[in-house]
Amino acid sequence: MSGGRRLAAAVAAAAMMLAGCGTSVTGNPLPEGAAAAEEGGSPQFDKLLRECDAVPNDKIAETLHGAGIDQYFFGAVCMWTVSSAAGSIDVTFGWFENNSLQRERSVADQLGYQVETTSIAGTSAFSARRPGDSATCGITAAYSGVITWWVQQRSGTGDPCDGARTLAELTLQRNQ
Repeated sequence: MSGGRRLAAAVAAAAMMLAGCGTSVTGNPLPEGAAAAEEGGSPQFDKLLRECDAVPNDKIAETLHGAGIDQYFFGAVCMWTVSSAAGSIDVTFGWFENNSLQRERSVADQLGYQVETTSIAGTSAFSARRPGDSATCGITAAYSGVITWWVQQRSGTGDPCDGARTLAELTLQRNQ
């Protein structure tokens, strides 16, 4: 390409960039893919980041006989620390809408967890424990994908599956 052609191409590219910078758009900014409510916006992501509200914090603390609760992470996975007379309890909740109970069970089996088939509020579920860790238990139930509650009692007292089971029951009752 000759020097003149290169210069002409560079000038044309610069003109197109400047034209784009001078354009103004009217309306209110919305996240990509969203529509304003008055336009009948999409409900697809209407509860994004609200999964952590499946069971209220005070109910989580009450279920685990806690005196206080601190939610320190929320998003696709929610995490709390519950303080109780017996010590600290770690709680994790996940709601995976595009997952299956069979896939989660397969992962637990592959990790060598002790898995037991159960039912929560009439819904297919399983409990999982890490080998040699009686202070930790997870309950996974089928519901619009799967929900999973993990409870780890740092003090090692009590059965963490009881708390995880109750939290799963509360989730299913509130969201049916």
